Amino acid sequence: MRSETWLADQLDFLLSKYFSNIKLSNPVEIKWGKEAKFRFGSIRLYPKSTKGTGGTKGIRRIIRRVSFDKEPKKSIITITSMFKSPKVPIKVVEYTICHELCHYAHGFSSSNKRLFRHPHHGGVVNQELTERGAGDLIGAFKKWLKEYRKMILQKRTRV
Repeated sequence: MRSETWLADQLDFLLSKYFSNIKLSNPVEIKWGKEAKFRFGSIRLYPKSTKGTGGTKGIRRIIRRVSFDKEPKKSIITITSMFKSPKVPIKVVEYTICHELCHYAHGFSSSNKRLFRHPHHGGVVNQELTERGAGDLIGAFKKWLKEYRKMILQKRTRV
């Protein structure tokens, strides 16, 4: 099983390999999330300190009370815990992390200037990854996704 440390090391590696030129306007953290069949990763912008607010539920209270511009922020990437399994290829995990880092670079869930109106408009994420030299990750992810979808469909029971 892959650990939190392994995941953090992957983030550091991918930031230095593919995203060394982006401005880190706020800290980026990564963690394992709930196991999900269809959502493999997400990125969210949170106030830096949520201590004493009851976790993420308390974040809503903070947002109402404090302007985001005055509160220090951090971006948290959450990866499905399904990817903890060594059965999932490393390139699939790397693609998912890079996908979320593209959103960060484009100004979604980060303090960077937003470059696009919508986060996936016109295939900007895969275009960005290709320009950054991560095209092999796209191919590996698509190949795995095709097999994964077949497996899910086979497990569905028919009425």
